[in-house]
Amino acid sequence: MQIAAASEGPGLSTKGRGRRFVLQEPQQAAFGPAGITGKPGSWTMTARIYSSLGIGAMIILAASLALPVTAIAADSDNIVLAAKNGRQAGRQGSARSNRGAARSGERRSASRQGSYKRESTATGPGGQQRTRTEQGSWDRDAGTRTRERTRTGADGRTATSSSTRQRTDDGFTRNSTRTGPDGRQATRDTTVTRDRDSGTRTRDSLTTLPDGRTATSSSTRQRTDDGFTQNSTRTGPEGQTVSRDTTVSRDAESGTRSRNSVTTLPDGRTATSSSTRQRTDDGFTSNTTRTGPEGQTVSRDTTVSRDAESGTRTRDTVTTLPDGRTASTSVTNQQTDDGMIRSVTRTGPDGQIVTTESARKVDREAGIATRDTVTTLPDGRTASIAAVTERTDSGRLRTVTRTGPDGQEATRVTETEFDLGGEASVD
Repeated sequence: MQIAAASEGPGLSTKGRGRRFVLQEPQQAAFGPAGITGKPGSWTMTARIYSSLGIGAMIILAASLALPVTAIAADSDNIVLAAKNGRQAGRQGSARSNRGAARSGERRSASRQGSYKRESTATGPGGQQRTRTEQGSWDRDAGTRTRERTRTGADGRTATSSSTRQRTDDGFTRNSTRTGPDGRQATRDTTVTRDRDSGTRTRDSLTTLPDGRTATSSSTRQRTDDGFTQNSTRTGPEGQTVSRDTTVSRDAESGTRSRNSVTTLPDGRTATSSSTRQRTDDGFTSNTTRTGPEGQTVSRDTTVSRDAESGTRTRDTVTTLPDGRTASTSVTNQQTDDGMIRSVTRTGPDGQIVTTESARKVDREAGIATRDTVTTLPDGRTASIAAVTERTDSGRLRTVTRTGPDGQEATRVTETEFDLGGEASVD
């Protein structure tokens, strides 16, 4: 696969943020010492991957199990490292969000209705600016939630998106519209229903593309005695269909959880995934095996241990590629009096090593949280991220500065304001 940068500025898509990249044939990848290559400064943006198979983003999401098998087989040192880095960052962000929601949940739940506004400006190494504004509102009594976003690229063009969610007697409906810089629109209508007595949940979605073609998605989740089953089907605008059948079972007594899924591609070929998680005295172990439609297999073995007394958590992962080579990741989190220190070491199949050291500090009295991260690349060069989040009278202000291995800097400033009907603001 070759990863090529798309045009500057905001684009039209059905999901995701940041800079766009497109998967193209032949299946070779271009990587630099810092990961995916692109224009100067582009390493500061988030990569969104799309497929050129012509069957829509929904088909690609379902077929994604098969893609890493062929991609990893050739020159995969940095793709393994970059992919893991993205997943780790996503998990860190989710953990932070959960902790923040827990701290402010009392004040959030007290407000039956309210609104917020968020403005963000990103400045690249060359001084070019991109802006993003978002505003939304919620009404718990009416069961509604709305959100509107506008993104303006360095060239001045804008892309907008809006969504409305409405609670129903047995679930909810959501309607969203996205408009690209050229005025073309894509819409998605989703209906979710739940039956708590029978333990079923269904989700049906219809996406209408700018040219009028449609793509559909439907899934049914059924509770079982020891877990659940889920069956999903996605049909692209050309009528091609991908289906996935998943079974999850748990044994609370033995502390095991297993997950098995089979994905059937439009041409009838199948890809499988099997994972088992086992609870241990101080954490858990996890073993995952994925087999692509060509029979190529990737396996991953993970061990996680925790020491509550010392406040440490370690995670060691070994990934075995189809050609027998291995890549590993070792993560250590150390709790401190005012935050946490995180150390990550990633070793690629050819022995290349990337290390990341991150320190987070929180001053609750002053309402300031900082995070400083330094990544050392295989050639010894370093890249850094410095983030500061400050509580304000009406919300929060976040400033992030990224410095690349060549000294180029990019900054993003985001200001968020909350209106909780006259009650205290969310920190």
